[in-house]
Amino acid sequence: MKQAPAALWLSILTAMILFISGCTQTGEDTAEDSVTRPGGGLVMEEFSDAGDMEMGRMEDGDSEGGRLIGEKVIRNVSLDYETLDFTETTQYIRQTVAKQGAFIEHSYETSYTPSGQTSRSYRMINYTLRVPIDQLDTFLAELEGVQAQKISEQRGTEDVTQFYRDTEARVRVLTSKEGRLTELLEQADTIEEIIQIENSLSETIAERESLQSQLDYYDDLIDYTVVRLTVTERARLTRERGDQVSFLRRLQEALADSFFAFYFIMQDLFIGLIYALPYLIIAGVIGALIFIVRRRIKR
Repeated sequence: MKQAPAALWLSILTAMILFISGCTQTGEDTAEDSVTRPGGGLVMEEFSDAGDMEMGRMEDGDSEGGRLIGEKVIRNVSLDYETLDFTETTQYIRQTVAKQGAFIEHSYETSYTPSGQTSRSYRMINYTLRVPIDQLDTFLAELEGVQAQKISEQRGTEDVTQFYRDTEARVRVLTSKEGRLTELLEQADTIEEIIQIENSLSETIAERESLQSQLDYYDDLIDYTVVRLTVTERARLTRERGDQVSFLRRLQEALADSFFAFYFIMQDLFIGLIYALPYLIIAGVIGALIFIVRRRIKR
């Protein structure tokens, strides 16, 4: 009678162990099924572009914990120079461009006349240069030797890594889709199927080529920095911006500017007098004739 409760407790303990073991096995099977179960059929595999793009994005950023760190950066530089010798300065810039393996994408030269002056026009040129990214610092250092005064310098960057990676993933998805559509086209039997697959295939190819052209365009911008450079010819260089000068220095510059302006005004007046010289001669001749006639009338 005393051994009965012990046997009963042993049976209950054995049943609980078997129950726990069964639940654990069922949970493992369920977890394994959730990992190995396919996410969809053929249609999902072929046309799930967003999922494939996200997977490609995670693979690209996996080395940095899924975070893009700015591998694709567009750099741009803007420079403004003033010079007394326009020809020498522009020649030096062109030589530096050729020396550093850069090229002139666009240039525009024009002339202008400063306010208050009419005796001379000055030249100004705008360059759009493309400099290899690995030669940018050397190119800017070479420009420091130009016989001109730097008025301003601006540098900027634009991080296009996220857009670039998304576009790359999209191109991969479209390339894979193009291959699958090509296989389906070879297996198509009816005219309707052939036409439908060909339409989808042509749209896929057009979209892929459009995205690839965007990638090529950004590759050019990333590999070659855009440098916008302006050179302005001056009769007298401007004092550098931001300089802290004394009152005496400012007074000297004001006097120099006033005499400089007076010099050009006198030049303009003298040249204007030369232009008016024929009219003055004619007016003098007419005045002399009138004086002679009136004098004879009085006599």
